[in-house]
Amino acid sequence: MSDRTHGASTDILLDIRGLKTYFHLDEGTVRAVDGVDFTVPRGTTIGIVGESGCGKSVTAFSILQLVEKPGRIEEGSIVLNTGGQNRVDIAALDHDSEELRQIRGKDIGMIFQEPMTSLSMMYTVGFQMTEAIRLHMDVDKDEARDRAIEMLQAVGIPRPEQRFDAYPFELSGGMRQRVMIAMALSCDPMLLIADEPTTALDVTTQAQILELMQRLQEEFGMAIMLITHDLGVVAEMCSEVVVMYLGEVVEQADVDTIFHNPQHPYTQALLESIPRLGHSHEGRLNPILGSVPDPYHRPSGCPFHPRCTQIITGRCETVHPEISRLDPRHTVRCLLHEESMADTATPSAPAAGKEPLLRVEDLRKYFPIRHGFFGRSVTHVRAVDGVTFDVYPGETMAVVGESGCGKTTAGRCLVRAFEPTGGSIFYRNRDGDEMALNLLDNKGLKPVRRELRMIFQDPFSSLNPRMTVMDIIGDPLRVHGIASGSELENRVADMLLRVGLRPEYMRRYPHAFSGGQRQRIGIAKALILSPQLVVADEAVSALDVSVQAQILNLLQDLQAEFDLTYVFIAHDLSVVEYIANRVSVMYVGKMVETAATDELYHNPKHPYTEALLSAVPRPDPRERSQRIVLEGDVPDPAHPPSGCYFHPRCRYAQDVCATETPELRPIGEGHEVACHLAEDLDLRGITDLVPRD
Repeated sequence: MSDRTHGASTDILLDIRGLKTYFHLDEGTVRAVDGVDFTVPRGTTIGIVGESGCGKSVTAFSILQLVEKPGRIEEGSIVLNTGGQNRVDIAALDHDSEELRQIRGKDIGMIFQEPMTSLSMMYTVGFQMTEAIRLHMDVDKDEARDRAIEMLQAVGIPRPEQRFDAYPFELSGGMRQRVMIAMALSCDPMLLIADEPTTALDVTTQAQILELMQRLQEEFGMAIMLITHDLGVVAEMCSEVVVMYLGEVVEQADVDTIFHNPQHPYTQALLESIPRLGHSHEGRLNPILGSVPDPYHRPSGCPFHPRCTQIITGRCETVHPEISRLDPRHTVRCLLHEESMADTATPSAPAAGKEPLLRVEDLRKYFPIRHGFFGRSVTHVRAVDGVTFDVYPGETMAVVGESGCGKTTAGRCLVRAFEPTGGSIFYRNRDGDEMALNLLDNKGLKPVRRELRMIFQDPFSSLNPRMTVMDIIGDPLRVHGIASGSELENRVADMLLRVGLRPEYMRRYPHAFSGGQRQRIGIAKALILSPQLVVADEAVSALDVSVQAQILNLLQDLQAEFDLTYVFIAHDLSVVEYIANRVSVMYVGKMVETAATDELYHNPKHPYTEALLSAVPRPDPRERSQRIVLEGDVPDPAHPPSGCYFHPRCRYAQDVCATETPELRPIGEGHEVACHLAEDLDLRGITDLVPRD
């Protein structure tokens, strides 16, 4: 191994200096990482934040030499201190060397952002995990199997022995992400690079994963490099934060300084663009102006100056700022050292209608489980099991809950993407006529589909890879005979701008975009017809915080302008609190609590709601939630528990909870709960869960 000679401390596990990773394409050179410096001390968690296209993931891939051609590391060093005086410059290693292969997986583990593209669909989960374990650990096949099952259980995968033999395509997106986390942790690496590790997970599973990562870090002294757009996770997990913009580090400091004394306008803008738990409807979110520049046309001077509200005219356009050290732990690349102060506008409250726009009564959706040679149905997965609720014109009705609770299935039933097993769905069209959606055939549904649209959770599988962006977004306009030719193109271009994409991207195909950009394309497609009701399934979960703020503001603007109504399915309760008027909480196919947003967040009546609220990461290192980590897993909806489905995980459960199923019943004005003990419990809301000054 090669020694590093510039005096790196033995406390520094990874030392990155002058890293440049470029992509040489026909259109020009993309400087994805352009002179990055930072260190990762042993046993610490360092957060890498910034918008899509800022170079976070390419930095991570560079550390393991996983950058695909035509990308390559142009300059710089990536020195890993494996112990004592043993240091190796990863950037200088041959791409196919045995030394590099041993570093990957053993010394440095990585959780990739998109598990669907990182896991082979040809092999079972267990085969892929045991191959990785046996490559780096001296264990036999049975020991590798035991280790893999142990890790699957540790990351919250139910029935790990069965999932071990499953193929990745048989698992949900959240499950696949958990498999990736288990695989990355299975060989006890010194450094774990986690690229958006909890994006696809609901808040309770996220809490379990974060607790697991923290426990393993304490147990083994593992360092973590956490790449994420969730600043709440950064505040909770990280001790140091690196802020990147257009391939450069623009600010680095300890987590408290970044959140309470940020000095770069970009860092300030990121923090101002996020919704905060307990501060709903206090004003509009402040999205960052414009979008990340086209990498082929980088601005001169400071890369951030075209979007900066504190620009020094005549200097920022021409002078590229150098790194300034404000104190030993705080550096910033900016000509300014002042905090920005942005005014906020107060959003108008959406109008409420007297008659529901949507009435859902006893909605059920069962999926058969078949066995035997003839494929006979032996039982059913009761994904949605007797759900009833109303949605009023102009409001945002949020549906929250863990993965597997049935919220996505319920949303797909509303738009008839799934055929309901039972129950009724009544929809009032623009003419005021109420119709039973569950009884309409395809011909009857066609005019309704113009008024009722859906934003899907997985932007990759919902976009046709053989169609350009213009064809994807413009297709609804053609199908309904609304626009064609230049008018269609103009409408698509306008919608792309409104969702934060450049109009010149309309000739590209979906594979050319990041996950967040593909999600924006899906949102544009759903909104292009100016619908009356939109079912948004995790509509902003894949977006970084500044674009998330743009989309949330856009949804509110459209709602106010066109009296739109939203059914907003999400696991991010901070976003839900910001955008929703009412919230329904689902658990194993049933509604367990429904109330106005402020009422639910400050006065929860169901223990499951209390646990969900406690699990939300706060974007402030000085606020630490008194987290309630739920024991066990979400029950199998094919074999739910007797009585209250939540009772095996409920810390308040009594005998009656195990034998009698609670009904959803009123407990106050507009507040319903399915809990036997609701009147007797003194549950904590968001104000009680976090001490406030």
